Amino acid sequence: MRKNLYKTLAGISLCACIMALTACGGTGDAAADDPEQEQTVTVTEKETPEDAEETEEASVEVQERELSAEEAEALQAAQIRHYYSGVLSELTAAWRLPDMEVDTSSLEGGFGEMRDNSFAVTDIDGDGREELIISYANASMAGMFEVIYDYDPKTEQLRQEFLQFPSIAYFDNGVISAQASHNHSRGMDFWPIDLYRYQAEQDAYEWIGYVDTWGRSWSEFFDADESKPFPEELDVDGDGILYNIQTGSPDAISYDYEEYCHNKADYEEWYQEIMAGADEIQIDREPLEYVSFADFTAHYLSMLADYANIGRTDTETDLGLLILKNEEEYFLDASKKLLTESYEVVIEQPYPDGEEYTVGVVDGKEIFSFTELNAGYLGYEKEKVGDVTIFGIYPGLSVDAAWKKLKAYGFYASPYGEVENCLITGEGFGNICVTFLEENGRVTTISAGPFCAFAG
Repeated sequence: MRKNLYKTLAGISLCACIMALTACGGTGDAAADDPEQEQTVTVTEKETPEDAEETEEASVEVQERELSAEEAEALQAAQIRHYYSGVLSELTAAWRLPDMEVDTSSLEGGFGEMRDNSFAVTDIDGDGREELIISYANASMAGMFEVIYDYDPKTEQLRQEFLQFPSIAYFDNGVISAQASHNHSRGMDFWPIDLYRYQAEQDAYEWIGYVDTWGRSWSEFFDADESKPFPEELDVDGDGILYNIQTGSPDAISYDYEEYCHNKADYEEWYQEIMAGADEIQIDREPLEYVSFADFTAHYLSMLADYANIGRTDTETDLGLLILKNEEEYFLDASKKLLTESYEVVIEQPYPDGEEYTVGVVDGKEIFSFTELNAGYLGYEKEKVGDVTIFGIYPGLSVDAAWKKLKAYGFYASPYGEVENCLITGEGFGNICVTFLEENGRVTTISAGPFCAFAG
C-alpha cells in the first residue's frame, strides 16, 4: 500500500507540478483591480464551528478584507512583476516568448549566453503601469529585436506594445527613436531612423515619421547613378547632405530622388517640434538571467501570504509557508525539523534503494512524505497532526474550503494538472504547486513543492 502511495504522490507531483510544460506565465484569481479604489483580498480568520463535526475545519476560515489604495497599488505592481517573471522564465529556460519564437543560433552555436541579452521593468510609456522591455541582441542580425510588453492585471492579458531592432532611444515625452538595422540609404553621415510617439488613448505607439539622407560623398564614392548626380542646387547650407523626411505612412515610404530635398535646418526644425525639449530616459537594464528577476515572484507571493495569514494562529506550523522561504532553508529540511521537534514525528527511509524518499511516522502511521526529486516536494495524508497545515489545508478538510484557502495564497487551477485538484501560483521560476486527492468531498492526500512550467 505504501509503495502505491509513493508512486501516486510521485506521479501527481512530477506530472502535474514539476514536469516541463509550455505556456505563458499567469496569475489567475489573485488579480488586483484599480488601485485608486478600495480592493479586497481573501484572508484567513478564526470561525466558530456550528457543530462538533466541523471543529477541525474551524481553525481557518477564508474571509475578505478591504485593501487601502496604497496596499492595492503595491499589490498590483507586485502582481505585474510576478507575471513578467513568467515571461522571462520562459525566455531563459525554454528560449521562446509567449507570442513568438526567437533566434537561438548564437546560443546553440556557443557564441554567447542568454545573459548577454538584457531586460528592464519600468513604466516607459508613463501610463502608471510598468512595462517589460526585452533587448535580445545575442542573435543573428535578422534575429535581433527589442520588444515592449504590457500586462494588464484587470484583463489578465499580455500585449506586445512595440517591436523594433534593438538600437532604440526612449524620451520622457513618449517618443521613441529607433535606428534601422541596416543603412540602405544614399548617405553615410546619418543613420536612418523611425520616430514613434505613445498615444495614451490607444495605449500604443504611433509611427510619426522616417528620415534618411543622400550625401555628396556617397555619390562620389559609389558613383551610384550617373543620371542622378547629387543636386548641388538643393544643398542650400552646402554641407553635402540632403534629408528625406517621410510622414505619410510607414507602409508607403518613398526613396525617390525627389524626396531628398530638405536641408539640415529643415530636419532639425521638424525633429525639435516633435521632441519639444524632451530628455532621453536612461534605462537600468539587467542581464537576462534568473538571478536578475528572482525576487519578483517571491515578493508577490510573500505579500499575498501576509494578507492570507491575518487572523491565523497556526502559521508557525504551516509547511507550505516554508516553501516560500526555500531560499533561506531547504523546505524539506525545515519541514522535517519542525515535525520532529514539535510533534515527535519519526523520520524513516522505507525503501533501501530509495534514498530520495523518506516518510514521517506518527503513532505508527506514515503521515508525511519527503521526496527529493527535481526541486523536491512533500506529502501529507490520512489525518491532521496538531496544527500542521500546508497553506492552511490538511487531510479531512472539505474540498471547497481547501480551494478557498489556497486561492487566498494566490493559487489557481493549473491548466496542465493531470488530476482535478491541481493548483499553481504561476508558471515561471519560484512558483509553487499544490495537488490534493479527495474522497467524499474531503481532502485525503496533499502534495506540494516548488514549480516552474519551463524547467524540467
